Amino acid sequence: MIVRTLKWPVICLLIIGTAHLIEEAVFPDLQTFYVPSVVGLILLVVGLWTGYLAVHNGGGFGVAIAAGVILGLLPLMLDVVGFGMILGRGVPNGLVAGVFGFSMVLIGSIIGGGFAMSTRGHGV
Repeated sequence: MIVRTLKWPVICLLIIGTAHLIEEAVFPDLQTFYVPSVVGLILLVVGLWTGYLAVHNGGGFGVAIAAGVILGLLPLMLDVVGFGMILGRGVPNGLVAGVFGFSMVLIGSIIGGGFAMSTRGHGV
């Protein structure tokens, strides 16, 4: 169930992250457009999708949270390795951005999972 839940959100985040990394490598000035509030919204929506899918695929609220934790590792790794090391912004900056991205995915999955649970008529 967790694989089925994470399949498309992971594929989408990998494509989004790769495109973002390539775009900023080619056009470094895009860094001023991809500010945390923009990237955070994208990650929040993917987290909402993931939490909702976890419950929709038969999991409970705990599974939605676990899926958010697992998926949240992708932006964390991309920010630390991709933007911090490869693009040379520094590991400390990448780590802060990665933790922010992780939290946006996790918060989204909590909200999406809670919403899906409430529409199923189940408690916690």
